[in-house]
Amino acid sequence: MTVDLGNQAVLRVRGEDTVSSSTRLSSDPFEIFLEAMLQVRLECHLWKAHFIHLSGHSLPEGTSADYRDVWDLMLAKWIPEYSPENYRRYAPLFDNALRDLRLRFDRLIVVFSRVLPRDVRKRMEKAIRQLDFAAASYRWIPARTHIEDPAVLFAARFKGVIRVLGLIARDADERLRTMVD
Repeated sequence: MTVDLGNQAVLRVRGEDTVSSSTRLSSDPFEIFLEAMLQVRLECHLWKAHFIHLSGHSLPEGTSADYRDVWDLMLAKWIPEYSPENYRRYAPLFDNALRDLRLRFDRLIVVFSRVLPRDVRKRMEKAIRQLDFAAASYRWIPARTHIEDPAVLFAARFKGVIRVLGLIARDADERLRTMVD
């Protein structure tokens, strides 16, 4: 089946052309761009929400005067201490959650390919590679305890993911702010 997303959609089903009365998904690139930036931003915050859920109620608080945003607060105060229990507790963040995030970033790159600025798309593609590395290297922590301090490796994985997602979320926030102000 092929679809032309021009003014008229043409569906090809089993060799027959059928003209659909549907029009483009949206005639306003501005609205599509806003939706794209919102989705990019929300994907980053979804990982953060998963992190908060796994942390329970033990996260230190901070005020907006102390930190630029929640990403800075996370870097400064929310990195958990390494222990075998914490390693197991946070494993879903680096396994399922990062794999899902990677798939959602891939989907956003495809779905919004016409409106995502090239630099945003490139940043997301780079983030996908960094998140893949973070997920793989998290799994290696127990095997590397005789080479490197697991506490250092554990903290580095969190910091790396938080920095990457913070960069993407802040960029999306700034683009949204400039577009709607």
